[in-house]
Amino acid sequence: MNSKKINVLAIFSHPDDLSIFCSGTLAKWAEEGHNIFALCCTNGNLGTLRTDLTKEDVAKMREKELKEANKILGIKKTILLDYPDGGFIPRQELREKLIYFIRKLRADRVMTFDPWVPYEVHPDHVIVGRMASEAGAFAAFPLLYSEQVKDDINPYSCSEVWFMGLLGHSPNCFVNISSTIEKKVEAALKFEATLTLLARFFAPDIDPANVSPEELKKLSKYANRLLRSIASTIGKKANIKAAEAFYTQKVLPGHFDNFLELMNEMLGNPSETPKIY
Repeated sequence: MNSKKINVLAIFSHPDDLSIFCSGTLAKWAEEGHNIFALCCTNGNLGTLRTDLTKEDVAKMREKELKEANKILGIKKTILLDYPDGGFIPRQELREKLIYFIRKLRADRVMTFDPWVPYEVHPDHVIVGRMASEAGAFAAFPLLYSEQVKDDINPYSCSEVWFMGLLGHSPNCFVNISSTIEKKVEAALKFEATLTLLARFFAPDIDPANVSPEELKKLSKYANRLLRSIASTIGKKANIKAAEAFYTQKVLPGHFDNFLELMNEMLGNPSETPKIY
């Protein structure tokens, strides 16, 4: 990322999404002095396999975990829209809210899910990724949701959309997270859902709802190993020790600036060399 300080808005579906897919990158940008904002669209109230909790219990737990994790990452502000988990987000209402926050925060870069990835079964990921992409491309139009334009809120041209996690296209950008992998692991371990996943894979004898200090140390070791392995595997594609991968698109008002790229791919020409940060 260049030396000019920019505003980054990460728009995601569930409280633990960032810690898995892009927390190393966000922590790195925060350390570089950029303003990082996190906007979680749902309250994550379905995100547990436990039967001793209500939806309200889970939502409260996830909010607390998210704020603790984002503090570790250096997130400037965490915004929660509080939609229910599991595919109940009204698309156009969400787009309007996301355009509002892009304008209010003057977001230069939007980080979100790739809504065009094949075989994505979770509707929250698809809806949030698509509406975040549209918001990034349409926030510049003054006649769209013109009632938002008042006081210090004006139409704003987002420069880029970065897609994280599972991608429907080969990555065109790798970020070196060697210096922030520790923060990524620490943030991920704030989420009970992460502990449940780790315990299920590596330590089925551990109860994630009642982890002792010694067991947490054990799970932390597994988390370190797993997340470092993923980052190392991604990094090998770009000769980096530890990396996160993204597919990025520059934004024009109402479009992505990808016409030449799409034409080249249609004609069978190789894609551009991925950028490394």
